[in-house]
Amino acid sequence: MKKETCHDCGKEVNVIVGNYQFKEVGLPVVLMGIELVRCDNCGTTEPIIPNLNGLMDAIAYAVISDKCKLDGAEIRFLRKYLGMSAAEFSQLIHVDPATISRWENGPQNPGPQADSLIRLTVLNNTPTLRLNIEEMMTMIATIQHCGPPRKRQLRINPKTLKCQYA
Repeated sequence: MKKETCHDCGKEVNVIVGNYQFKEVGLPVVLMGIELVRCDNCGTTEPIIPNLNGLMDAIAYAVISDKCKLDGAEIRFLRKYLGMSAAEFSQLIHVDPATISRWENGPQNPGPQADSLIRLTVLNNTPTLRLNIEEMMTMIATIQHCGPPRKRQLRINPKTLKCQYA
């Protein structure tokens, strides 16, 4: 059985395979069938992510290609995915920083033009995602309001980077 060292307490532990709630991204994402370092000594569970950049690209693409309007958590994720502060992002898409804050924190959602602009900005600023621009241009016309906030999880196989909302 594969062994790793716990990053918190330093104890050698077995690596297991399981599902992991990837809360670090701020979205309801579950990594399916991933190797986990689970320490019974200190209670820590950490995933072994084989391709973190590819995983983040897969999450970003799943978010921008979803047919429902973006919500605050998704906008925050996309902004951070681009490595931008709220001020930098607001300057890039030509809105007031307070507007970004209202979108990310919930009292206000972006309108259809801003929603499309955010998606296209992410697509244009990410070379690996830019390969899907034709598909995205077709999909953007079909974005719709999906009612109350979604409680769906994005399930991802970290080895294949295949994503599915559940």
